[in-house]
Amino acid sequence: MQNRTVISFIVIIFFLCGIMLKIYQLAGPQLSQAADQQAKLTVTVASLRGTIYDTNLKPLVNNKTEYRVAVTPNPKAIAALSTVLSEEKLKEITDRLKSGKPVVAMVDNLSSPADGLLMFETPVRYKGKLLAPHVVGYLDGTGIKGASGAEMIFDEILSEYTGKLSVTYTVDAVGRPLEGIDPVVTNTLGNAKGGVVLTIDSEIQRIAEDAAKAFLTRGAVVVMKPETGHILALVSLPDFQPSTLSENLDSKDSPLLNRAFSNYNCGSVFKMVTASAALEQGIPVTTRFTCTGSRTVGDITFHCHHRLGHGTLDMVNAFAQSCNPYFISLALQAGGQRLYDMSAALGFDRPVYLAEGWKTSRAVIPSLESLASPAEVGNLSFGQGSLMATPIHIAQLVGAIVNKGNLIRPTLYKGKVDPDGNITDVPPSPSTTVFSASTAAKLKEMMIYTVENGTGVSARPSAGGAGGKTGTAETGWIINGRSVLQGWFAGFYPANNPEYVITVLAEDTEGTGGKANPVFRQICDELYLLGQKQNN
Repeated sequence: MQNRTVISFIVIIFFLCGIMLKIYQLAGPQLSQAADQQAKLTVTVASLRGTIYDTNLKPLVNNKTEYRVAVTPNPKAIAALSTVLSEEKLKEITDRLKSGKPVVAMVDNLSSPADGLLMFETPVRYKGKLLAPHVVGYLDGTGIKGASGAEMIFDEILSEYTGKLSVTYTVDAVGRPLEGIDPVVTNTLGNAKGGVVLTIDSEIQRIAEDAAKAFLTRGAVVVMKPETGHILALVSLPDFQPSTLSENLDSKDSPLLNRAFSNYNCGSVFKMVTASAALEQGIPVTTRFTCTGSRTVGDITFHCHHRLGHGTLDMVNAFAQSCNPYFISLALQAGGQRLYDMSAALGFDRPVYLAEGWKTSRAVIPSLESLASPAEVGNLSFGQGSLMATPIHIAQLVGAIVNKGNLIRPTLYKGKVDPDGNITDVPPSPSTTVFSASTAAKLKEMMIYTVENGTGVSARPSAGGAGGKTGTAETGWIINGRSVLQGWFAGFYPANNPEYVITVLAEDTEGTGGKANPVFRQICDELYLLGQKQNN
């Protein structure tokens, strides 16, 4: 009986040991891991999302650095910081350290090394003057998601390439770092070298920004490579900086508005469309009309900017002198249907998509039904009436002339790049033939003649020649008793074998070419010098 009791007791002991072993096998690792986690504390020193590059892989963001420190409540660390921080900043940090936990802070200068103090030079997304702010855009209030421009359009890609710098401390039960145990630094900031490549060229962007700011208060500039549609520079004035964003929210000049993407009255730059429609209809450049200073269509009288009249002109001279009565007569001969079809073919009935999800305002042309009215045709012939378009649309139009009648959609997106610098290029959009090479050649010669002998003389560059068309559009707005006008110059440079299409909008300008022409000229002159520099 006694032996049986002993045996039973031993069996029970073994049974209980088996249960305890099973519980340990199931829960032991988790408990061990939880205990290990409780003994660690990680602080983030810096976090960075993917980089936005220009066409030559020069970073437009993440290209400046700042100093950051991770500091523990160690007297030696605090003493070291006191040598580089103001009294106010030092007090702020020491107050935060009273919790006994590590603190991360930004400092102007690095101090001497000390126990409990880790120092880093880390990239910062925006610092100093940001090039092409309307293209790059800015982040939302959290600093995590894009709110405008490329930051918003490519938010998913830029978030995919987020990198982080963190420090992990071994801590006691209340989270205080343990002395004598080195913290572990984890740095994946290199991942943020991945991102997106835009078509913007930093050097050309600087040239365009400087020229625009020299002559314009409000307006836009677009510089485009015609054979690819790559936009090399895009300026909108007034501009902004992400660091002072809040100061611009209520400005009456709307600095956050991207004027290059916004619709404006076109004026006489639209005569390029009217001329192309007429030439495609078979109307020769030798066609002559007489300008007496006005042209009456039905019961509406349209005036020329030269009130005494230009006399009898052919198409080349009418284009160069920007004669409204001539182009009214030309459009009426070509017909409203032909003018509408050419306008639509050149994209004046839709937005321009610069990347997936990234588009301009939709251009507006009169309906085909309304163009049954001769007066409406006359109004459209020189870019007035309900016609509206963006500087991008006008650049696209000039690009078609340079490209021998082939329309190539403008773009701001070149491709995606990984952290190792491998680029996945996006090919240019396929071209569409909108008019013949013969028509394009005639338009090109007319534009060169305009710069040499017409309203575009003040836009003529110092070297290389150019072609272009001026425009002054009436808006119908009156401010302080003064009519608001939009000034344009749209052209190409140099005259032979053009490398650049350049469109300038001077918002609320005075007279033909008053502000837009010198912007165009300065950009051309600077592009010439840039080319000389690159070839030497």
